[in-house]
Amino acid sequence: MIVKDVIKSPYKLRVYFIGLVMVLVFMIVANYYLLPKAFIYFGSNYEGAIPSFINNLIALLGSSFIASGFIWFVTPSGLNSNDVNVISSHDIKDFLNSMLNRTERFSYYGHTARWNRAVTFPKILEEAKDLRVTKYIDLIIIDPDDASACNLYASFGHGERKKGRKIQSATDVRIELLTTFLCCIEINKSPFIEIGLYVTDKVSISRFDISDNALMLTKPYQGDPALYFPKNTFFYSSYKEEFNVAKQQCKRINLDISEKDIKESNLKKALCEAGFQADYVDSEFGKELLETFGKVEKPY
Repeated sequence: MIVKDVIKSPYKLRVYFIGLVMVLVFMIVANYYLLPKAFIYFGSNYEGAIPSFINNLIALLGSSFIASGFIWFVTPSGLNSNDVNVISSHDIKDFLNSMLNRTERFSYYGHTARWNRAVTFPKILEEAKDLRVTKYIDLIIIDPDDASACNLYASFGHGERKKGRKIQSATDVRIELLTTFLCCIEINKSPFIEIGLYVTDKVSISRFDISDNALMLTKPYQGDPALYFPKNTFFYSSYKEEFNVAKQQCKRINLDISEKDIKESNLKKALCEAGFQADYVDSEFGKELLETFGKVEKPY
């Protein structure tokens, strides 16, 4: 803590280096000029334990000066302890909710967006209606058309959930992803919401929730902590830019389809019109998808 406090204070850092240099210069002058003169004056030779001890002390002070200078040089000047906060798994839900207060824009980059469709969408929509303003949502999720990405996520990219469907296969992943698509269609009917849905063939362990207030980096495993970056910090700006770059490389899904009241009879047509291949959608898949859409639940 003392080292961090000194590094963050220009005044203390200046005092430290000036003091260290002055002591080092004094020790060198004393060792190589004053003390030899004094010993000669009193008729003795300047040798033995005393000069050896002072030489070691000079070497120690010189090493301290070099090491301190290196630490100061490589420490980012704009980083402080408030830039990164480690959030306990028990507090993640509260922080995710608080991030949504008074935010105009919300972005998600991750997996299936189960939490977002169950919690984020209703809260943003409610606030938009209350304030009579338009709010903007952008989501990047896994492409359900990409079988390899869905299989990969099914194999390791999720945690056990006490609520909602379990993910054990690529079909389960596809149902979750297309449920998010249907929820996007539904919320996009509101004049107060503009939503963009993007799909990617890349699978990552981490996921980002980004609002105007903060950014949270989480993993899909219960019990794991999260990283929380307030706005106007280095990491917040960096990850937000990372999201924008990723979005440019993703395929955008068409939410302005002709029939927005989705039923089993027009489901496949809606998926194809949105830009999905949907060759994996059969009658059984469609029934399970619409059933999941009809009872959206929080995953935890």
